Amino acid sequence: MPSRDRERTRRRLLDAAFVEFAAYGIAGARMERIARIARCSAGLAYTYYGGKDELFDAVQSEVVGASSVEFDARDLPGYAGRLYDLQHQHPELARLATWQRLERRGSVSRAADVEAIRSAQELGLVSARFAPEQVLQLVGAIASMWASAPSTSDHVVRRQTVEDAVRRLVEP
Repeated sequence: MPSRDRERTRRRLLDAAFVEFAAYGIAGARMERIARIARCSAGLAYTYYGGKDELFDAVQSEVVGASSVEFDARDLPGYAGRLYDLQHQHPELARLATWQRLERRGSVSRAADVEAIRSAQELGLVSARFAPEQVLQLVGAIASMWASAPSTSDHVVRRQTVEDAVRRLVEP
């Protein structure tokens, strides 16, 4: 099989797996369904990725790079707004992140972000009421709070609410 066809098949598998994992998580996803959506055999899917766990890891690795938003510990309300925007535009990213937390238990290292918050706290730019790790978790939770809820209010109002809540959380 020419290299171009292999890459195309790999891309179709990743795209199909993204949709499958966002909808069903790791436990509920089926390699046969992923292969059918990708228009290849399940055997070929296993050849490329070995199994669901490896395929999920490949999807996660790709999503983390594609879905990052600029982090700025000196502007956590702005970061929360950008994170909210991303999840509003791509709700499947929030679902995939939720499955990661539920089924993998391990966390993605955010040590650099935690240290940036710690530095901002030491400079008096961010409240020290909470530990830096807690601030990062709280900001993420606030930004994500509407990710799976039906849209009952205006996107602009929700975004402003996210930014205001984070501003009040972190103001010194």
